Amino acid sequence: MDLKNLRYFVSVAQHGGFLRASRRIHVTQPALSKAVQQLEEELGTLLLVRSKPGVPSRLTPSGELVFHHAKALLERSAQMQADVSLLNSLAAGTLRLGLPPLGSTDQVAATLTEFHRRFPQVELQLLEQGGLELEEAVRKGEVELAISLRPDGADLAWHPICEEPLVVTLPPRHPLTHRHKLTLADLAEQPWVRLLGASILNRRIEQCCPGLDISRRQVAQSGNLAFCLSLVAAGAGVMVLPRLLAQHHIPPGVETVPLECGDLQWLLTVIWRKNVQLSVAAQRCLELLSETA
Repeated sequence: MDLKNLRYFVSVAQHGGFLRASRRIHVTQPALSKAVQQLEEELGTLLLVRSKPGVPSRLTPSGELVFHHAKALLERSAQMQADVSLLNSLAAGTLRLGLPPLGSTDQVAATLTEFHRRFPQVELQLLEQGGLELEEAVRKGEVELAISLRPDGADLAWHPICEEPLVVTLPPRHPLTHRHKLTLADLAEQPWVRLLGASILNRRIEQCCPGLDISRRQVAQSGNLAFCLSLVAAGAGVMVLPRLLAQHHIPPGVETVPLECGDLQWLLTVIWRKNVQLSVAAQRCLELLSETA
């Protein structure tokens, strides 16, 4: 149904005829007559009883019904356009963003702070989950953007934010602390401490060293990074982390040694669904994240 025909019909009904409506909205009488006729043909009923010149036209019972519905539709259409315009101007709206425990870096925090400064009326809703869970949240549309390690799925687009080498965190006076570098094979018989939420990193460690059964060697797992490192400091086991996070959170006595594994990288990215139109808020946030990468 053509909204223009509805608009012309409402105007004719409100002004009592084609002549007055034509003068008021500056549309020719033939154009108004054709629009009303098309609407009547589409609905299969007479809407307007035409009268002689100078005598107001009147609505039929069907016309009265259509008139009230048409006014409501036109009002909703105008409100929709106003809401979209408001959203596109970023004067309102919501941006849903996913963050992993290992992805809440200073760089991301600074970007989100700048986004809020530029667009204070846009509400940021943050979802904190592991990388694999965030990928699913993006696929399901629960969040528009997520900060995560580079995804494997071809259905997800991504843009790099930062890349960090990995290090092994070791308890004080551990026999491996004197080494200049370590491989995953060197850690095969070590007890492991793992961070809940670092699901992608944990999976890729196991993929890079199929014989390394971390689950068998795992002594503790926690969603609290500081507690995990405290366990390392107490001698419970070893832990693999991005160097930047290890430097920022490492407790006294814990040693770090670079991890050498050519196929294993910690590439932090922002991800979104391919072939899906992002909201204006998500586009602006993506631009800011790309600028600081």
